[in-house]
Amino acid sequence: MIIYGSRMYFKQDQVTSYGECEHCGSFSRQTSYKAQKFGHIYFIPLIPMSSKSQILRECKNCEMGMQIPLNDMEPRVASLTEQFKTWIVEIQSGNKTMRMEDGSEINLGLLISGIIEDMYCLKEIEGVDHIVKILVDNGMHYESHLVLAQWYEIKGDLSQSAASLKEAHQLEPEDPIVIFRLGRAEVKLKNVAGAEAAFQKYMQLEPEDVSAWIELATMYEGMKDYPNIVRAYDEIYSMNEQLVQEKAMKKVYKKACKKSGQQGKYLSQM
Repeated sequence: MIIYGSRMYFKQDQVTSYGECEHCGSFSRQTSYKAQKFGHIYFIPLIPMSSKSQILRECKNCEMGMQIPLNDMEPRVASLTEQFKTWIVEIQSGNKTMRMEDGSEINLGLLISGIIEDMYCLKEIEGVDHIVKILVDNGMHYESHLVLAQWYEIKGDLSQSAASLKEAHQLEPEDPIVIFRLGRAEVKLKNVAGAEAAFQKYMQLEPEDVSAWIELATMYEGMKDYPNIVRAYDEIYSMNEQLVQEKAMKKVYKKACKKSGQQGKYLSQM
């Protein structure tokens, strides 16, 4: 029997991180690296099938990730590092926010916490101690906890990530962004009570945002908690009735109604 196929060979600059897979949705170990795809016979690479590429966040569970040709990566990395340097300079200049092109003001700590995963996976940073020190030295303690929360999640320490988010929440108790992130962290930790408490508070601050109910519905689906799935979907549909006809959601809702023995408010419309 001849064994043939294709796979990535000659991996370089491998980085291990943890995160939520964009493809299968699981929170698991992910690998980023540079490599080239070859056709192989008996696992001996013989035929190059693509140019050398950067693989980002390849999921351990589904083995899917993002593949970008190295030629396309170079300007992206340059732009990423330039953004990062600009934000650090702004912080060291005493600024806490950055004015965006649309005129809005965005907290620099939020911007940095959103970029460090890519920076780490591309080996542009090895840690965040120096970033945290800059933030703390400039009186940005709330922002330092946001960066630490993201860093702990990247390293797979969800308990520490949630603890950092709680520290940030104590400093800015009415900030909906950190409350939402805390809710998502509690979901990953399978702390149902903590997730429900965080998302309920978020909904008090942002009553028109359906995102929290979607997060809760997804959590209940994973638990096969059918009565709460029905309750969550009823809330989602009441906030956005256009979603009633969304096929994947409809399938989940109808199954939950059947399994729970409940007549959902929107079941008759399906």
